Parts: sequence; C-alpha cells; structure tokens
Amino acid sequence: MQMKISVCIPTYNQAEYLSEAIISAFNQTIPPCEIIVSNDCSTDNTVEVLQKLISEISLLKVINQTKNLGISQNTDACLRAASGEFIVRLDSDDMLSPGYIEQLGALLLSNPNAAYAHAAVQEIDNNGKFLQQRLLARKPGFQSSNEALLAAKKGFRVAANIIMFRKNALEKVDFSTKRPSYVEDFHLSAALAAAGFGNVYHNGILSFYRVWVDDNKVRQRRKLLEIVGVYRVFEEVLEPAYKARGWDLVQLYKQRAAFAKELADCLGWSVYTIDEKKEIVRELSKLSSSKKSKLIAYFYLKGFGSLMNICFGIPKVGKSIFKKIYNIPVIYNIINHRKPQAV
Repeated sequence: MQMKISVCIPTYNQAEYLSEAIISAFNQTIPPCEIIVSNDCSTDNTVEVLQKLISEISLLKVINQTKNLGISQNTDACLRAASGEFIVRLDSDDMLSPGYIEQLGALLLSNPNAAYAHAAVQEIDNNGKFLQQRLLARKPGFQSSNEALLAAKKGFRVAANIIMFRKNALEKVDFSTKRPSYVEDFHLSAALAAAGFGNVYHNGILSFYRVWVDDNKVRQRRKLLEIVGVYRVFEEVLEPAYKARGWDLVQLYKQRAAFAKELADCLGWSVYTIDEKKEIVRELSKLSSSKKSKLIAYFYLKGFGSLMNICFGIPKVGKSIFKKIYNIPVIYNIINHRKPQAV
C-alpha cells in the first residue's frame, strides 16, 4: 500500500506522555513519512524530551511556537505543516496501536470520497490503565456527506478526536482556521460534510485515549466556550448547509433545543458566579429560544438541578447499554513500547 502519511502531534505541557505518543506513531506497521510535533510554548521539560527523541528518530520534526497559540491555532499550524497526502491528528497524551495507519489508510484508499477515517477507542487513565471502550452506534464503513451532515446535528460523531484526514479535504475547508476554540473538531467535521465529503468508520480499537480526573474543574469552567462553539456549528455550518440543500430546518431547531437543554446543567454548578450564570443563560438563549429550553434553564438556576439530572440521566443510561450491545469491538494491536532505533 503506497501512502505518504504525516502524523501531527500538537502539544502543551504534556512531557510525561509525549514520548509514548511519538513512539506509538513511529512503531507503525506502515511507517509515516514524518512525525510533526508543534510545541505551544510548553513550560515543562517538553523541549528536553523532544531534543532526546529527535536524535533517535530522524523523521521527527519539531515546531517550537514563539508565542502560545492555544489548542485550536496550534493544531491548525501543525496540520498545515504536514507534507503527506494523509494526516493523522494525535494528541500528545494519546497513543496509536501499531496497525492504526495500515487499517485506516486502507479504508481511505478504498473510499476516495471520505475526508477522514476514525475508529473505536480504548480509554486509559493517567497511568495507562484501561477504562471503558468508546463505541459508536453505527455500522462500520463509509458514511456519505449527506448522512454525515444529518448525523452532525446531534454532535461530534466520532469516538475521540484521534483521526486520519485526507489532506486535500482539509485544504478545501481551510483546515482549522477561524473555528471555535473549544469544539473546533465538531465544527471541522461538520464543515467537511457540508463541503461534500463523507467519512469512514472502523469498529475496532485502534488507539488509546487518555481521560483525566478534573479535580480543578477546568472542564466545567469551559462550559461557556462549549455553548458558544455549538452555537457557531449550527449557525455557521449546519443551517447554511441545510438551506443550500433545501432541507427542512425543523429538526435542526429541535436539536438546538436539545443541546441547550443538555448544556443548561452547568447553571446548577457552584463554580460559576451569578453574573457568569447570566452570561451562560444569554448564550443558551442564542442556541435555542424555545420555551422549553428557557424553562429548563430556569429550573437549573432555581436549584432543581438534581431533579433535572435524574430526568435526563435515564435516557443516557439506556443509550449507553444500546451502544454496547450494538457494536462490541475486540481489543487488538496493543501498544508496542519498544525503544525506537535511529534511522
């Protein structure tokens, strides 16, 4: 299989896991032509880790940003630096199984209208211990652009943001330029579908996705960014694409309301001040101005969050059980940690 593949790893202050990510990209059954790491002004020992590895792995290329760009812009810079016709986007605390490129590369070659390939993932904790598997409730194989666009209204339809892209598809949508800072992957995948590209899914475990315990409630503090980002996905991508195709917008508005309902749970969190909650309410009303959405936000603000969570939690449990029954992949190609040899 003739392929020119770049592996792009944006990083910031994850020196402890960076070597594992790079070595997992190096130890592929079909090797990449380059591994590009974009260091976003890390303040830990990332530079030292990279200096050591670059002496051992000749295909490793390092970009040291002169100022901190943030996740979205650093990822964009890393992707744009790739010379391969296919690009693997890998976070610096995650890992690929040895067959990742071979398996997903074959899918992209056999599905020329797919902008990207993705697979089920195995969650791991900060020590590498296996947690749960992330599965998608869909059949493996190709999904057309229209199917992907319809599915996108319910959210980012991948198991994790470890994805193998077709470079010319990224070029057509201008990579990650001007995308939201928190849900840029969702925005990008929707834009690719709107541009006429499908995607292809492999139902095996081909990568390892690290899940963190958020003791400092950093993710909770980013909820406003998530709400703004989801709003932009609907306003900037989905609604224009639906209108261009002459599709009914009613279902789109219903899904906006569903998102507003789900995201309103942050109004019951103690991490936010009253003024911050008012700002969240304003952004939620932009996402959906339906009476139901406003009523749910009101209940959360008035301290009925526990009752709301019970009501909304039951369908989620049922969905989780369905996904496990529908599509149970087998773990294979466990990560190979051998020391890389100089090439």
